[in-house]
Amino acid sequence: MDAKQTAAYIEAYYKTNQSHVAWSFWASLSALVVGLVVLVVGVVLAFRGSAPAVSITTTAAGVLTQFISAGFFYLYNKNLRQLNVFYQKLVQHQDLLFAFGLTGHTKEEDRADVIKGLIGALLSRSAPSVELTPELVKAMAESRAADRRP
Repeated sequence: MDAKQTAAYIEAYYKTNQSHVAWSFWASLSALVVGLVVLVVGVVLAFRGSAPAVSITTTAAGVLTQFISAGFFYLYNKNLRQLNVFYQKLVQHQDLLFAFGLTGHTKEEDRADVIKGLIGALLSRSAPSVELTPELVKAMAESRAADRRP
């Protein structure tokens, strides 16, 4: 599997998760609105002197629906966090492809050192805390070249 195909798979997976997060949000919001409407109807029925069983049942159903919507929002929050994890993976993958693409623009004698530096940086990072820019790659190459000179 080549780098472009891997990037396409990661991006498709990200889009799928993004769609799930959107559906989760709208389901949560819908449950919240329905629960609020049912709760208000139950309270209005109680104040208008409707049968106590009907008003209590309606109000209880509204409260229960509010708890269900809170659960939906909790799941939405977890989905959103998961989406952010996948987004970070996508960013890391694109940084990796960009960094190794830049190695093709370094001098042949410095290329091995730059690749070693990139591998070391990639193995030591737990999150993309440093953005790999062309200037950073060039500085790394110059630093490695200076270390090799007598």
